[in-house]
Amino acid sequence: MLLENIPLGRTVEIFVDREGYRYRLTSKAEYVDKKKICVTLIAARGKVFKFNSEDSISVVYRDSDNMWKWEECRAGMAKLDNSLIHFFEIKDKGKSFNRRNAYRVDLDTETMFGFYMDAKTGLKVSEMPYPDVDDPEFAAYKTPVPEFVQGFIKDVSETGINICLNIKLKTDDAVFFNIPSKFGQLKAKAQVVRKSDITTKGSKYSYSYGCVFLQTDKRLIKYIYDIQREALKRQKEMYYMEKELRKSHQTKTGEIPKPEKEEISEND
Repeated sequence: MLLENIPLGRTVEIFVDREGYRYRLTSKAEYVDKKKICVTLIAARGKVFKFNSEDSISVVYRDSDNMWKWEECRAGMAKLDNSLIHFFEIKDKGKSFNRRNAYRVDLDTETMFGFYMDAKTGLKVSEMPYPDVDDPEFAAYKTPVPEFVQGFIKDVSETGINICLNIKLKTDDAVFFNIPSKFGQLKAKAQVVRKSDITTKGSKYSYSYGCVFLQTDKRLIKYIYDIQREALKRQKEMYYMEKELRKSHQTKTGEIPKPEKEEISEND
C-alpha cells in the first residue's frame, strides 16, 4: 500500500522504541503524500509528545485485518492550516502483514495487574492521573493509590496480549503489569480492545480481555521469538522422529513409501 492512499481522518499507530521500552501512540491522518504523513498533534493532559532524534519510529496503518508498516521514520512538528501537527517522513515502502497472523505464544502464567481510577473519565488507567496546574482542584490533589488484582496471561504477541481477570473492564480501560520471563520481569501497559465472558466450567477467571500494548519492554520481542524457535525446534524433532518410525515400519512391512511432505524450517 502507498502511503498517500491512507484516507484522511483514519487512525494511524506510531510505535516508538526508546531507552529499552516500546511505546504505542495513536493519532489521525491530516495530510499524506508519497513520503510524508501529518497527524493530529499527539498530546496527553495538555503536554505535547516530544520525539527524540535517537528514537526508532515506525508508522502503522490498519485496514480490517491487514496492516502496513513504515519503519525508520523521522518525526517532527510543523503547522498545517495554522494548527500544530506532528509529521513523519518515511524512507522506504511499507511492509504489509496480517495482524491476526502475528506470531502468538502461550504463556499461561499468573501475575498481578494494577490500575488507577480516573475520576474525570471513569476509566481505569495504566498511568497515575493528575490534574493540570491550572485546574482549580490542583491544590486539593491527593496522590492516587493503584488497585491490584491477580490475573492470568493466556498468550502474547508483539502487538498485544490476552488476559483473564475476575473484574469487569470496559473497552479503553488500561492496566499495568509485569510479564515473567527468562530475562526477568518485563514491564508492560495495555489497553482493552475486546472482552468476553469465560463460560468454561471450573475456570478460575470470569472474563477474557484482548488488549493492545501501550508500552512494553523491548526484550519482550526477543522473548517471543525465542519461545517460537524452541517450539519449532521441538516440532522439527518430532517430524524427523515420526519420519524414521515410518521408514522403519515400511521396511518391516514392505509398504511402498508415500511422497514426503515439505520439511519444517524455522522460517515457517
